[in-house]
Amino acid sequence: MNQYHLWRIGLFGLMNHVVKTCTCGMLVMACLLINYSKATAQEHLDANLVHNALKQAANTEVAFIADVHLHDIYAAPATLAFGHGSQDVTSFDANTLGMSSQKSGSANQFPKDPETQAPLLMRSMQSQLTSTRLFNENYFAFRAALDDIADRGIKLVALPGDFSDDGQPANVKALARILDEYHTRYGMRFFAITGNHDPVRPFTRPGGKPDFLAAKGNEAAIYSPDHIRCINNRAWHCMDDIREWGYREIMQTLKNHGFSANTQDLLYETPFDSIEYEKRGWQWCDEASCIFMPDASYLVEPIKDVWLLAIDANVYIPKGQYADGNFKGSGNAGYNALLTYKPALLQWITTIVKRAKANNKRLIAFSHFPMADFYDNTQSQLESLFGKSSNQLKRMPLPTTTEALDETGLKLHMAGHMHLYDVAPPENPTGLVNIQVPSLAAYQPGYSVVTLLPDQHAKVETIIQREVEDFDRLFPIYYKEWQYRQRGGQTLWNKDILTSPHYLDFTEHHLKEVVRQRYVENEWPNALSTYIKNHTIGDVINQSPCPDLTKDLPVEITSQPALVLAYDYYKLRNAGAFADISGREKWYISGFNEDRLTGCSLPIANDLQRLLIGFLSLLHNAALAIDRTEVTVKGV
Repeated sequence: MNQYHLWRIGLFGLMNHVVKTCTCGMLVMACLLINYSKATAQEHLDANLVHNALKQAANTEVAFIADVHLHDIYAAPATLAFGHGSQDVTSFDANTLGMSSQKSGSANQFPKDPETQAPLLMRSMQSQLTSTRLFNENYFAFRAALDDIADRGIKLVALPGDFSDDGQPANVKALARILDEYHTRYGMRFFAITGNHDPVRPFTRPGGKPDFLAAKGNEAAIYSPDHIRCINNRAWHCMDDIREWGYREIMQTLKNHGFSANTQDLLYETPFDSIEYEKRGWQWCDEASCIFMPDASYLVEPIKDVWLLAIDANVYIPKGQYADGNFKGSGNAGYNALLTYKPALLQWITTIVKRAKANNKRLIAFSHFPMADFYDNTQSQLESLFGKSSNQLKRMPLPTTTEALDETGLKLHMAGHMHLYDVAPPENPTGLVNIQVPSLAAYQPGYSVVTLLPDQHAKVETIIQREVEDFDRLFPIYYKEWQYRQRGGQTLWNKDILTSPHYLDFTEHHLKEVVRQRYVENEWPNALSTYIKNHTIGDVINQSPCPDLTKDLPVEITSQPALVLAYDYYKLRNAGAFADISGREKWYISGFNEDRLTGCSLPIANDLQRLLIGFLSLLHNAALAIDRTEVTVKGV
């Protein structure tokens, strides 16, 4: 029971007692007047306490950095021990899928840092340009964002999941070192919560990738010694630090950064009445057995009257019986699965919200997964055009899920996972607002800052990380990779990315290559993909049933490759108002509006026309649904 409530009960208790002892009419009146004035004074005192509590927390800033996907490029060993500890084992080339005759016992087969000549544990550029995230540059981008946050004087930083890339020991330990450094230098405090990449599964397991980069420019397979590829001598190199850690190891390594109580905290608690790892989790049982499923959720009050609620929304659905210990990844589960597998967590959140309100605490919730629609009500269009499993639609919270989360009373939730910026407003003006924090590893790279304002308002501002020192440090190594691929007749990525003048431009090139090589090439209907890749914007419009759409479009637009339409759509979807598409959004809004498209879309002669009309309508809605770069949320 909070202090405010105790005072009110005490006051009315006193009034009742006084009235009972006043037997004279005039005396009763006097007693009531005296106690009424006391009650009124107490009302003012209570209101002042609430106001002072809000005022004290006002102007507090909390930065949110989502989806860092930190990869420690400096984790390469100085000397190599191939296979089962041998210094002389045949290396494996992932490109040729065969064994190479080259043997070595030194670190010379790793790429070298152009400045220090230290061996580097890099992923290939080809792997980056077919992934929704960068890998290698994240090491520099994360430090740049932290430097920017330090310059702004912000002391509280939350990490809503995927702070590491697959929870590998090398990456988690590197993250801990960096956070320790910024805590020591600037007094910054960090509060991390787990995402689907940290951990990949709830318990430690073998790990590794086939697309690390070797010195000569080829991709090479590196795995942990307990992985089947190392056991069978089918890995180029084997090292312990790239297995995939589970909850225990990650939480212990980062215990000073949110996963354990700190002496500076005014309050720290978990849903389990314990902060001991062994007691932080759920008992899941089937007909045959039970398992302990860890959960990293916690509530912390790092400064007076500010509560940060870190929600572990990972759900690892068992494959087969629980006793088998096999689980699906949590990437597509999120809050839809949480309602089934962690219902008690929802109850805990509801209790926290009520306590925060009763105690005049400013509550901000954060987790890895979205709590609401992140595609601006275009899900049905995406399903119709690309299929129900496309565009990561399995990650979309169901309307009933968002409704259940809204009923907890949460007002502001900061999420990650989708590598895009989005604001999902509530159905009602006082409901839950879900903010998708952009990733530093994708277009446009950035982080968000929540500023607590007086009168229970919060301002959410998103900052784009345009400049990153050393973002181009690895470019000479990538060029060597490109040359290797060219000599071998392999798929070539657009080497124009190596001319990027700044990090923001680098992430734009990254997005374009992902759109070209992954989305359009593999995820779009073949007819639409083929046409878009081989025609101009003018051709697209003329091929559609609406050729008159071109009358408002200048030739500098209609003459461009149709791939520009695809680039623009993903830019708008990922970055909202931050997207730079050279003003073309105004044409997409006015020229491709629903009335014009519907009015000329019948009869549709063929499937290609249907696809083209569908895509132009989707592009129109993406341009129309641009989110503001700054929002104010009430009730926080």
